[in-house]
Amino acid sequence: MRYGVIRSSPRLPVIEDQRRKAEEFGCQAIFEERAHAAAGQSRLLPLLERLKAGDEVVVHSLDAFDASIGDLVRLTRGFCDVGVSLWILGGETADILEPEQPTPRVLALLADFEERHPSRTPTRRRARAIEPLLTPHQLKFARDMHRRGYGVREIGLLFRLSPNEITALLSGSKRGQPTSEVSTYTNRP
Repeated sequence: MRYGVIRSSPRLPVIEDQRRKAEEFGCQAIFEERAHAAAGQSRLLPLLERLKAGDEVVVHSLDAFDASIGDLVRLTRGFCDVGVSLWILGGETADILEPEQPTPRVLALLADFEERHPSRTPTRRRARAIEPLLTPHQLKFARDMHRRGYGVREIGLLFRLSPNEITALLSGSKRGQPTSEVSTYTNRP
């Protein structure tokens, strides 16, 4: 069965356009989750985890899931394990993630999603206590790597930080804070 997933969101076309496109694509059922649903109380993801082999999910973009990167990875892995296809219609051409497709294609789409939304904070997570991003020794090592020609993405992968966080640390300030405060403490989601 082919399912459409639509959502009211500023990052997506208006809901009527999403519905029309899903119906034109042949969706027999359409899941709709409104933006006013309680934060962190998504009923959509558990429904999608119950799909069967041969089912297809159609979305405008990955934004329709309103999920963190981790949730998207788990969802797409579950789709592949069960045998569910995912159609993404928002680009110039439709992207399809088939269950037998190699995993790197899935990772490429998730990386593209992360680049489009680098500062996105999932609504389901609580703010954690203030903790250091990098120790002074790690910060010195990161700056040395940058001087040697390594990119912020490579450095970020090493320290498990986003390229935006690495750029802010290397530049010495973040949101107007002095360098000493940035290298020591920040509110990390």
